[in-house]
Parts: sequence; structure tokens; C-alpha cells
Amino acid sequence: MEKYILVNLGCPKNEVDGQYLEMILREKGFVPAEEESNSDIIIINTCGFIESAQEESINTILAAARIKEKHEAKLIVVGCLSQRFGEELARELPEVDVFMGVGIEAEFGSLLEKIKKGKFPQGMVSCSRPFSRGDYSLTSREVTGPSVYLKIAEGCNNLCSYCAIPSIRGSFRSRKIEDLEKEARDLVEQGAVEIILVAQDTTRYGEDLYGQPRLINLLQRLVKIEGLSWIRLMYLQPGGITEELLEIIAKEEKILPYLEIPIQHVRSGILKRMNREGDEEFLRGLINLIRSKIPGVFLRTTIMVGFPGESNEDFRALRNFLQEIRFERLGVFKYSAEKGTSAASFSGQVPEKVKQTRLQELEELQREIAYAHNQELVGGVFEVLIEEVVQDHALGRTRWDAPEIDNLVIVEEGQNLEAGRIYPVRINLALEYELVGEAENEFTQ
Repeated sequence: MEKYILVNLGCPKNEVDGQYLEMILREKGFVPAEEESNSDIIIINTCGFIESAQEESINTILAAARIKEKHEAKLIVVGCLSQRFGEELARELPEVDVFMGVGIEAEFGSLLEKIKKGKFPQGMVSCSRPFSRGDYSLTSREVTGPSVYLKIAEGCNNLCSYCAIPSIRGSFRSRKIEDLEKEARDLVEQGAVEIILVAQDTTRYGEDLYGQPRLINLLQRLVKIEGLSWIRLMYLQPGGITEELLEIIAKEEKILPYLEIPIQHVRSGILKRMNREGDEEFLRGLINLIRSKIPGVFLRTTIMVGFPGESNEDFRALRNFLQEIRFERLGVFKYSAEKGTSAASFSGQVPEKVKQTRLQELEELQREIAYAHNQELVGGVFEVLIEEVVQDHALGRTRWDAPEIDNLVIVEEGQNLEAGRIYPVRINLALEYELVGEAENEFTQ
């Protein structure tokens, strides 16, 4: 029986793609290898969004190539990096047997059939199917933890000047509400407690299929699923957030008071060059509206520093805005000039040293803000979803923390807790990005 190793890199949306590929692997009779040295094929699901992600993907491919040389495994590279640079990579990395892009479900299944028959197509490069809708209503992903991502749409129509996603994944295409509900129910039946909705632009969901956004309609279906405790919303573009959406989030207990809203910047001139809507006044008003409509909401955003033309004044305005708004969660990254994007040719490219200094300054500011927010939780008892039990303690997350990117909760003497369940936990200690507490018998606040 053929064995495989699959490595997923990049964002949660890419992780979902990898899970679908694993689903196809199992359907074709492949089983996970216990160790890399025992695998017949190694599959690297790459990210090609920004320079640092590309470097991580290349380094992972090279590491896999060394394993391949020792154990005669086949090496298949799929995903965004292959979609962007497949032909070029095939010339530079002859160690890789096959490069495949995104939206490759049918071709991937055919490739596995050839492998089983001993007809492996050495040197194949396939980046011709970037626009697959991905209708997985007849198949089932395997749930390996209490939280799962549900990708509700593919591609993007926003055409931000710094972003290569539309050229990699194509235009925005939603999945049908019925298919999403079916998959969500299946995931919950397998043990999922939290479903996290992701897309490049979650608020646009349904616009292409139904003539108008239908995220609210999707949420109204998902909240009715028995056994589902938490629904988390990520990648909500600012311009698509409506009062009606905020009202259903506030009303429905299952929809978490946690919104991930990438704003990138606040200066109108920079946002215009980014081909993004809004300005500082609009964003301040939106955030105030959200906080008034959803008491206790936690907001996560992403910020880009060093975009072409970003002056010292622009950066100070951005820093002052973050100091004022005090986002509970924040990610900062440096602009990188991506091949094929219009911003790569813009004048006013910011020196790398300046970008790094600005990045570090905002990260230090956010550490102070995050620490202050966490201190406010000390002494309170909050829901914590347990993800893992390790020796004499358990690890989990509050409703205000998304997997891998936000706070981790360490539950002391939690060895008797059960992974996949939600417990009341009293927070006794707060650090910058960690909380420490103990399980309580009941909620006291």
C-alpha cells in the first residue's frame, strides 16, 4: 500500500486545499506514512503570496529533495508557488518530479492513478486549472482537531496593487450555501466544535452566485447545526461589513465576538495606491460601530509597512491610529514587491532597513497593547476550548483567539480535561501572548 507525507504551508485557505488533497489520497488507497523515510510520495503544498512565504516553500522543497534522494520517494510540489512559477521552478529544481498549481483536484486524482500503475509522469508541470470552483459536496474531509476551516469561496476581485492572489487563484467564486451547510454538518458529526469561515473576501460571499452578498444567509443556516459551538469569521474586508451583519453576530451566541478585518493602512493616499477603499475617518467610524454593536468584541487586523511612497508622516499616522484604536489582535508584515503586481513598479520604494525598523516599532507597540488587554482578563472565568492535554496541563483557546495566531491558554492541572470540549477557566496570569489559568466547576461571570 502506497504511503504519503503531505506538508501544508501558508494560510488557512491553503490548509483546506491540503485537506482536500488528503481526502483524494485516501480515496485512491494511499495512507499516511509514519515517518518521512517510509513515504512513497512527498507532497509539498506551497504558498507563494509574499517573498518570505516563497522562501519557506523553497526551503521545504529542498529539505524534501534530500529525503527523496535517500529513500527514492517521489516529490510532488503543488499550490500557489507552482501556480505562479511552475515552469521556472521546473528548470531550477530538477529534483522535483511534478509541479501542479491550484484547483487541481481532478488532475491530482489522475496522477495518483498513474503512480499506482507505475506510470509516473516525470517532469510534469501542470498549472492550467486555477479556476476550479471546488464543489466537494460528495466527499468528506477528515477532522483531526476541534477546530476546522471552511473555505466558502475561492479567488478575489479586489485587485489590490500589491497582491498576486487574483493572478494565482482567479476571480472570486463562491460555493453554494447547500454544499457548505452539508460539509459543515459532516465536519461537526466527525467532532468539530468550531468552524472558521475563510475566503479572500468573506463579506463578498454569494455575490457571484446570488446577485448579492449572502454571508448572513449562510450564517443563519450554520447556527442551526446541533453540536456546533463556535463559528469564527475571518478575512472580512472593511467595505463589506454592514450593520445587518453586525446585528446577527451580536444576536447569535454561536457566532463569536471576534472579527478579523485586514485594513493594511489608514492614510488615504497609501490606501489609494494600494487600490483599497476608505481612509482613517472611515476606518475609525467602522471600528466604533462594530464595538457599539457587539459588546466585548475582539478585533484582529493586519497592517503593511513600507508600501511604496509611505513617508515618515504616513507611518506616524498609522502608529498613532493603532495606539488610539488598540486592536486586541494585530499582525504586521513588510511590503514586498511581488512579480506581476502593479505596485512592484511604483516609485518611492522604501528601503529594507526602514521597513524593518517600522515593523519592529509596531510589533513593540502591539506587545504593550496585547499585554494590557490580557491583564484585563486576569481573575475572570471564560470559555476555553481545549485542543490538547499534555502531561499535567491542558492547552486551549478562548473565544477571542484563533488557532495558531492568537493567545494560547495553559490550563494548569488540566490533565483530566478532554480535548475538544469547552470548559470554564479562571485566568490567573497573563503574559503578552499567553494566558495561564485553572479549570472551574462553573462560570462565575
